[in-house]
Amino acid sequence: MKAPEVAEALSLPRSTAVRILGVLESHDVVRKDRGVAFLSGTRLLWWETCYRIEIEPSKAIKPCLERIRDLTSETAHFSVLVGDRTVVVEQAASLHVTSSRQHLGSSAPLNAGASGRVALSYLSDKERRRFLSCRNLERLTTRTITDKTMLEREIQIYRDRGFAISRGERVPNTTSVAVGVLSKSGEIFGLLSVIGPSDRLNKNRCNFISEVLLKEVKSLSQTLETARGDTGGSARKSVDHTLGSRGVLGK
Repeated sequence: MKAPEVAEALSLPRSTAVRILGVLESHDVVRKDRGVAFLSGTRLLWWETCYRIEIEPSKAIKPCLERIRDLTSETAHFSVLVGDRTVVVEQAASLHVTSSRQHLGSSAPLNAGASGRVALSYLSDKERRRFLSCRNLERLTTRTITDKTMLEREIQIYRDRGFAISRGERVPNTTSVAVGVLSKSGEIFGLLSVIGPSDRLNKNRCNFISEVLLKEVKSLSQTLETARGDTGGSARKSVDHTLGSRGVLGK
C-alpha cells in the first residue's frame, strides 16, 4: 500500500501515517517497494515465522550461535527463507579485530552465497525451477553465480556432502559455510552459517567449520523441535509483547 492509502484506511492525517511508516521502516517492520509502496518487512516476516512454528528465537538460537562463534572464532548467523531471499535474523559476531558480519535483516537472493544454495536445495522441484527460470538472476559481486547449470551443480554438491561453501558471492573477500536446520519431518527451520575473511577461511578452516556446524545443527534442530512442542503458545505471547512494545499493535 502507498502512504496515502494507509492514511485513508486508518483515518489518519497523511503526515501522521508517513511518520508512523517511517518508524516501522527503521525497524524493518515494513519496507518500500521501488520507493513507493510499503510491503511487509523482514522483521515482521520473521515474527510471523516464530509465531507459526512457536519458538522463542533469542532463547533457542542465540546460545547455539555464540557456541559456534567461540569454537570457530568467526561470526555465526541464523537466517530464514523469506520468499526468494535469505534473511539474517540472528547473529553472534566474531571477536576478531578483522571479521565479517552482516546487519540483522540483511537479505540476499537464493543464488548468492552458501545459505542461499542450501535454501534452494530444500525447495520443491517446482519452486526451484520457477526461481531458476528467472530471466536475470541477481548479481551481488563478480563471483555471484548466475549460471543455472552451475547452480544446479552446486546444489548437488551440497546434497552430497551436507554443507555448502561460497567465496565472495555475496560480499567480496568473504567466505561462508552453511548448513540447513531441519525438523524431524524435513521442514526447514532456517539456515546456520559461519562467515569470515576469505584469506583466513582456507580449505582446512572451512572443513573444520563444517564439522562444527554439522554437529551443532543436530543440537539446534532438537532444541527447536522441543521448543515448538513445549512452548504452549508462549512464543506467540512473546512475539505479541514485542510488537506491542514497539507500538505496532494497538491497545
